[in-house]
Amino acid sequence: MALAVSLRFDFIDAKGKTSFTKVRVPTGFSISDYSTAALAIGQTIANISNCRITRASFCVGLDLSTSTIKAVASGLSDIAQKALLGFSTALAGFRTKLKLPAISEVKVVAGSDSLDQADVDVAAFISAMEIGLTTTEGVLQPTDMRQNDITSLDYARELFRKK
Repeated sequence: MALAVSLRFDFIDAKGKTSFTKVRVPTGFSISDYSTAALAIGQTIANISNCRITRASFCVGLDLSTSTIKAVASGLSDIAQKALLGFSTALAGFRTKLKLPAISEVKVVAGSDSLDQADVDVAAFISAMEIGLTTTEGVLQPTDMRQNDITSLDYARELFRKK
């Protein structure tokens, strides 16, 4: 079963506090249709909210429940135990970062908070982020939010956070 597409709207209030909401819409439409819908729905939200809408985006969900990626979570998994990775991009001075929840402790160098970049799994993830993944349509290169290609890893370490 296809999952609904989520239109996400980000808000800022007069105090500088931010929040967001999602509106789910059906699958099967073009990117242009989703953009048009986001503008129209965004306007209706703006008409009833005191906040300023700062951004709209959409996410197409994929149902991975029957995939063979990983059948069950490890008994040792803890989403508060994260990996924090920072990357430089093709545009000098621009960086991006991401957090991976429930990082396996065996992927961390003993006695430190550094991810073990010599570990085959860690190295494969970093390579996919820096070099991209080959698909039938060509190379899919991860980017920052401004679509600048990720080019190199700046740091990779363990981090503990609630969310």
